[in-house]
Amino acid sequence: MAAGTRHGAPRWSWRIAVEMLFPRHEAIEPGEIYRGLAFPEAGGDRPYVALNMVTSVDGKATLGLGAYALGSRVDHLVMRRIRLAADGVMVGAETLRTENVNPGVPPEMQEERVARGMLPQPTAVVVTSTADLPLDRTFFRSAAFPRVVVTTGRAPVARVEAVERLARVIRVGEKWVDLPEMMGILARDLGIRSLVVEGGPSLNAALMAEGLVDELFWTVAPKIVGGAARRTMVEGEAFPPDRVPRLELVSVHHHEGELFLRYRLPGRPQGR
Repeated sequence: MAAGTRHGAPRWSWRIAVEMLFPRHEAIEPGEIYRGLAFPEAGGDRPYVALNMVTSVDGKATLGLGAYALGSRVDHLVMRRIRLAADGVMVGAETLRTENVNPGVPPEMQEERVARGMLPQPTAVVVTSTADLPLDRTFFRSAAFPRVVVTTGRAPVARVEAVERLARVIRVGEKWVDLPEMMGILARDLGIRSLVVEGGPSLNAALMAEGLVDELFWTVAPKIVGGAARRTMVEGEAFPPDRVPRLELVSVHHHEGELFLRYRLPGRPQGR
């Protein structure tokens, strides 16, 4: 089946479509993965939070200096499709320092967001304890999306003032960012009711430890990276055996050896 341009999906050069393997088996176009994705309300005073990560088969979350090269063109499309459904896109400071992060979506997806009653672009959020950020990156220089920097009381005044010229700054916590308080502010004050977190591994671990993650989108790239020093999807202290997060499989898609998996934490509200 040749891929087309229905619903604004780009025209793809290959003839073999993506296979949905679960919860049913069918062939679909790449642009149909997560078509119509919508996140539910989390309940309580915080956004619904989804992690979106790519790793190699051996579990490494970077190739070279960042994660972007791990995934294929389909993975990059899927990443933007997930962003389309969210009010905000969050990254940690280390991710922003190592990659030229552009958290936006392309024009055809902006139109779909507006039709849903959302802002044309998701709000870009970065978490940093020190406000040590590369202010020359697209994340700060693009006029396409609103920006929020969440930092702490120990961040140097001069750095914070420099960041404030390019983004809204929120201080929560003294030494480390108070993640539950941050989530409350994002939901109450900024209207961010759904949030996609794109790493890095330390931020993922901290959110998981606080019980602030509702689901996970995971691309498994058909590559072996190797290297003991390479980071994995979640980096931090090990969870106690009786508190290891369990996941429920929601869907699986496949394209040319690459797997797109969606998991939900048990008991979380279900969207579509």
